Amino acid sequence: MILILGLVAAAGVTGAVYLLYVARGKETPEIRKEFGALFFIIGLFSLGGFVQLIWSDWAGFPAGHYTELFGVTTGLFAFMLLCAGFFLYVGLELRALAWPSVLLGLYLIQGARAVLDFNLTRNPTMTFVLWIAAGLASIGMLPYAYTGESTRQKLAYAGAVVLVIMALAAFATGFFGFYGHIAEVLQAK
Repeated sequence: MILILGLVAAAGVTGAVYLLYVARGKETPEIRKEFGALFFIIGLFSLGGFVQLIWSDWAGFPAGHYTELFGVTTGLFAFMLLCAGFFLYVGLELRALAWPSVLLGLYLIQGARAVLDFNLTRNPTMTFVLWIAAGLASIGMLPYAYTGESTRQKLAYAGAVVLVIMALAAFATGFFGFYGHIAEVLQAK
């Protein structure tokens, strides 16, 4: 799980930096290729995390709700990153990808709701912020992909802010979870 949170943080920072290139009018085919390759690699590692979450008893106990919450969305996250990486690398527009991104965003917002309603994780508020930010970023891809250049640049700034919030929440959750998981294992001995 910590691996996934690290990859989400990496994807958020990478996405924010890419969007700043767009917002400042400095996006070039070379920049698209560089970021496309990086998104693809992060997506590939996330796919490995998805397989691990689905096929293992990762939490150390029967945790179907956690596998549902984190596993399913990690699979969707990996799929979207792989697709976005490919689209950017080969120079395709993101319009076609924006539609499934909205659906992923709706799943993420529903996950944020579940985190609060059922008090999931040790820090539900931080996890909620992570999921809401990720959901808004996913949904925001639709207007971003279909607007003109000047509006797209403004949306890129807003998207960068949302992705930084997502990255910080993922990093904090993973950072403290990493220590907490080690402490939990040692206390069990």
